[in-house]
Amino acid sequence: MDEVSNKCDNIHSTSDASNKRTCPLAVYDCRDVQLNESSLQEHYTSEQHQKSLVRCTQSIMESMNGVYSEADIDMKEEKTSLVENYEKLSIITRNTETIYDQLIQTDVEMFRCDQQNSTLLQELNNIQTTNSLEKAYRDTISLNQNILRQDITMFEQQVADESQIIKEGPDGTIVWKIINVREKTYDAQSERQTSIYSPAFYTSTIGYKLCIRLYLNGDGTARGSHISIFLVILRGPYDALLKWPFSYRVSFCLFDQRTMIETNGTIQPKHIIDTFRPDINSISFQRPCSAMNIASGIPKFFPLTEFHKSENENLYVVNDTIFIKVLIDFIGISRSMLPFIFNLNIALPVHIQQQLISDEIKRRQEQNTN
Repeated sequence: MDEVSNKCDNIHSTSDASNKRTCPLAVYDCRDVQLNESSLQEHYTSEQHQKSLVRCTQSIMESMNGVYSEADIDMKEEKTSLVENYEKLSIITRNTETIYDQLIQTDVEMFRCDQQNSTLLQELNNIQTTNSLEKAYRDTISLNQNILRQDITMFEQQVADESQIIKEGPDGTIVWKIINVREKTYDAQSERQTSIYSPAFYTSTIGYKLCIRLYLNGDGTARGSHISIFLVILRGPYDALLKWPFSYRVSFCLFDQRTMIETNGTIQPKHIIDTFRPDINSISFQRPCSAMNIASGIPKFFPLTEFHKSENENLYVVNDTIFIKVLIDFIGISRSMLPFIFNLNIALPVHIQQQLISDEIKRRQEQNTN
């Protein structure tokens, strides 16, 4: 309607500009009418002009309706687009809510897994601690088993080899007879039994309890080159009364049997004599805490090249037997006295052997004095 009013105002202005002019609504059947200022008011109120005005108004309204129709279409399209976008947004919102719910559930599951992991980690630590304790326990048992095996080996050897004899003598001396030397040597070389033990013996009635361990194919750096001989301190019933650590010099003698027998004492036997003094700081010579201490002694006692000579040439293995004498020196005997002591006739009574040793010591002292 504002547009109609504007057109009418334009019509009035046009009429005022000239006394005679064509009606502005000529296109609407007023084109043949000539207007002047005096007939302007009359023409505007005429039926012809009013009909033309109605037609003009209808034309304008139809034009405006077309514009509104296009706007409605655009609005409908926008509305449709908005509806579609709203539906899409709703779907996205629902999906977001679903994902959020899933995230919450995932957090719950992760928390539960963390708790399970903590529990499993604690159980794993407990298992590791238990395994460590069990390993230490197994190691202790293994050590005890090794010691027991040594004891069993020693005792089995004593029972199985009744011909193995040890004879105690004066001043802490003993003689160990070993038979079946070839077989024992083969066992050592094949590692079936690398060492043999002597029967246990005492240095006196209530003295130290000891035994000898012999490697017929050597031990350690002497393996395959020398016989190795060691002293082993055993746990004895009188250890609480004895002096520790064990510090007395130990001497070994491998007897030259053939010279003693064939020359009937006319030639000095070639006994193999060696000695060592215990290391008082070594655990081998402390008071035993178990059945036996670690063996210690002389790794390179006698070369195997000499020990394995043929039977006719061998001075030490006769009739598949050897004799080893051991002296525990409690009184500080001079090393120069050892050959004399080891050459004494072991058949003599103990008191006679002791007397002969004392006389020899005095003789040498007097000789040195003169």
